Amino acid sequence: MINHQQNHYDRYWGWQPIKARKLEVLEFIYDREVVTAYDLINRFGYTYGSARCRLCQLRKEGFIQRTMMGHWCLTDRGYNKLDYHGVLKRKEDEEKRIKRQAEGRMWVIDNGRMRTAKNVDEALLTFNEALKALKIIRELRKEGLA
Repeated sequence: MINHQQNHYDRYWGWQPIKARKLEVLEFIYDREVVTAYDLINRFGYTYGSARCRLCQLRKEGFIQRTMMGHWCLTDRGYNKLDYHGVLKRKEDEEKRIKRQAEGRMWVIDNGRMRTAKNVDEALLTFNEALKALKIIRELRKEGLA
């Protein structure tokens, strides 16, 4: 039995594994801003015909548009699809995390203990701020206020 979610039918070669899903291609276009069929060939291992077919399919669905001969970029509908699937938020969080890491590690005080933050949504502190907050928490606990 063939799993249709992991294979697609190529009329010349029969059932072939899927090289990239639509959302992965749109995310790649978002990262590169402008792509050609050769970019898809290098990134996903498409043949030239398959890469052009994928780009034309995305154009027919309204997710990309041709800027000049052979160059493609996202449309508003493409950005909306990426936003709907949370790709834009994830990219934004990644940029925030990278900027914050450039300043130093991210710290969180959790139950009176300092630990590194796992994601951007947690209350982030620099190391010095976390140490000051931890000292204040310990003093309040000694006095019975926390």
